[in-house]
Amino acid sequence: GGKGGKKAPPPPAKKSAASKKKRDSKGGKDADEPAAKKPKKEVKPEMVYEWWKEEEPLPEGKKWRFLEHNGVIFPAKYEPHGVKLLYDNSPVDLNAEQEAVATMFASMVSTDYAQKKTFRDNFWKDFSKLLGKDHAVKDLSKCDFKRIVEHLETEKEKKKTLTKEEKLLIKETREKLEAPYVTVILDTHTEKNGNFRVEPAGLFRGRGEHPKMGKVKGVIAPENLSMNCAAESCPPRCPLPGHAWQSVCHKDETTWLAFYRDTINGEFKYIFLSAGSSLKGQSDREKFEKARELSKVVGDIRTKITQGLKSNTSLIMQQNTALWFIDLLAIRAGNEKDTSEEADTVGCCSLRVEHITLGQDEEGPTIMFNFLGKDSIEYKNTLKLIPQDEERAKELEDNPQYSFVRQGEESNFKQVYKNMERLVRKYDTGKAKKPEDDVFDELTTSSLNVYLKELMPGLTAKVFRTFNASYTLDQELYKLEDHPRKKEFMKSDTTQLKFYNDANYQVAVLCNHSRAVSKTFDVQMDKMDEKKDEIVKELKEAQKSLKEKGADKDKIKKKINTLEERIHKHDTQKEIKQKLAGVALGTSKLNYLDPRITVAWCKKFGDFALSKVFNKTLQTKFKWALDEADEDFRF
Repeated sequence: GGKGGKKAPPPPAKKSAASKKKRDSKGGKDADEPAAKKPKKEVKPEMVYEWWKEEEPLPEGKKWRFLEHNGVIFPAKYEPHGVKLLYDNSPVDLNAEQEAVATMFASMVSTDYAQKKTFRDNFWKDFSKLLGKDHAVKDLSKCDFKRIVEHLETEKEKKKTLTKEEKLLIKETREKLEAPYVTVILDTHTEKNGNFRVEPAGLFRGRGEHPKMGKVKGVIAPENLSMNCAAESCPPRCPLPGHAWQSVCHKDETTWLAFYRDTINGEFKYIFLSAGSSLKGQSDREKFEKARELSKVVGDIRTKITQGLKSNTSLIMQQNTALWFIDLLAIRAGNEKDTSEEADTVGCCSLRVEHITLGQDEEGPTIMFNFLGKDSIEYKNTLKLIPQDEERAKELEDNPQYSFVRQGEESNFKQVYKNMERLVRKYDTGKAKKPEDDVFDELTTSSLNVYLKELMPGLTAKVFRTFNASYTLDQELYKLEDHPRKKEFMKSDTTQLKFYNDANYQVAVLCNHSRAVSKTFDVQMDKMDEKKDEIVKELKEAQKSLKEKGADKDKIKKKINTLEERIHKHDTQKEIKQKLAGVALGTSKLNYLDPRITVAWCKKFGDFALSKVFNKTLQTKFKWALDEADEDFRF
């Protein structure tokens, strides 16, 4: 399927009668080979409450019967250091609150943020207000934070020189302080808490070019927090003398333990149980089951979309055109934004004319998208028909900035192109559209979700995204079953991991899960090349020694085979690293991929170690999937 759409899912695969075969040994070490690194200790997922084995379900709409916890930990009160800020080369006095904010800026002077005009302007606006009209400091450009920066560096170095015993004492003190907050009593058992620490004051960064970056995040007091617990429980005690919670409520239809509003955007910040908790596990399972439910009716929904694309009613045409994109490209629906309050990011419903370029190539029409999506991640993608030339098709399929129209959807694509020609050029009134005007001028995320729920109860744009991500992974992974290179891929853990990562890569590209390439990436590549040069040199010496008289040829041949395997493994690892440099595989694993697909695939194909693809956090989070999915599970 590549990065474009996929065919409607086939019926569930029939169960195989073949018994599992354990993976054969994948080679050993030669005596002359350098000593192997000490094998990593097998990471076992932490113990979690097995809610999926619970026989007595909760009443509908209820999340718990009993909830008791100890609230939250507040950051330590700021302790002034007394180091002076220089203004126009002269030291100036600051009170404790002013010094705290100056220190926040000093801790960021070496970051890219401190060089951005928006960040500096917002910081100065808040800092100057705190200083007051009569303070000597009048201009940020004349402020020199170097003394405070040096103080922070000195404190950092002091921590590095602590003895092992001192570090252990600090750790034990911290753990003793946190101990009452680590677990929560939920119904008849204890569960691990999530982030029970209140955010400290600091400078707001935001995602991308956020218009509020640099503003001072204020101190959160107990009076800003609301607590949630069972009516018959012992409510959390406020840990700060002279303060009290804003409120204590008993909402058993919710899963949060506490919440407060952040001081920058006024958004709610919630305290939840950990990712491996029963509440989060049940929510995850419901999410993936809803996506599987969609797989049963997606064919009928796509038929309705096809009909709606040709509608003479503008709203119906816009709804189905947007949904066609959401289904094919897994674009988020998007919400209306006030760009003076938030970064200018968009989704399908909020696309503007300037984000779309219509064109033609040798295969036919093309639609190019270029906008900032969630978290200010650039979405740049050209949608087109699959080229007839196989080499060109392969070349474009490997390019994350191209997507192909799903086979069987070619006529729909031509209709969508006609709709987009109309939507980017003028309103129904005949008035021409400007670059800043909405493409879907009659559509909102809310109205689209109403339409989706008419197609299937509980259906949202995110369900489509979860369905397409999981379905893509399932289809890509099970290509291994009849793959002509199956034996090669199953040869070692490294090659099988590459096959899995290649499948995961298709999902990450589909969902536009990207990340910044590490600043040390080139250095890492150089080190890998140096390592390979060492192995190649050793191989040449071994091959040369094979011709010498009296050589132990069997032993040398064995060594040569081992070195050749090491080179192959090294090349595979480098290829994986290069391909995934700017791609975030973890986002889809955490949020969009049904974990049962991966669990079943690992069990079915050589009992591949799940720890190779799921870290400790994911194994804990998806413990229910480990127990539920056998080798015959298909999404």
